[in-house]
Amino acid sequence: MLPEPVAIAFANTRSSAGKDRITTLVQWRAWVDPWPGLRRAGHAVDDDGLALLRSTRDDVQMLLRSAAGKEHREPEATGRLLELARSMSSLDLRWRDGRPTLALAPDAAPATVIAQHLTHAALDLLLTGPPFVACEGLECRKLFVASRPDRRWCDSAVCGNRARVRTHSNRARQARTSG
Repeated sequence: MLPEPVAIAFANTRSSAGKDRITTLVQWRAWVDPWPGLRRAGHAVDDDGLALLRSTRDDVQMLLRSAAGKEHREPEATGRLLELARSMSSLDLRWRDGRPTLALAPDAAPATVIAQHLTHAALDLLLTGPPFVACEGLECRKLFVASRPDRRWCDSAVCGNRARVRTHSNRARQARTSG
């Protein structure tokens, strides 16, 4: 399976109300490491920057889930993302080991530049990216590219299995009460 676009992967760092995969700098760096173009700037993020990135992630997730029909549109979140996308960026591109990487001007805040990039990625996904949907799993907040029309869950072994177990339990309970 191909990896999800970076905007979806970023939004999916909060998979449920109680599960946040970027609460610490160690977790953030582990998340950013597979994205070579973001790695150098990502490792320069500090605790304050991580707070900005987590807030941006929540807004990105809200925007994408509303586009997928799973959330009501929240104008404040969209406004914050558009403001971030419009703000001046100290973004620069450098080549390292034959690959482009996000570079920062000396006065740039790494988290702000990364948040701007991820916001642009989310807007690009909405406007020109592949179709995506929200997982149908109970309490799951993940999104995924709609590569198959019959796919309903982010992971059939997790959310799909939970749904099947819940359906089986409901049928068994109904059979006991009606029988």
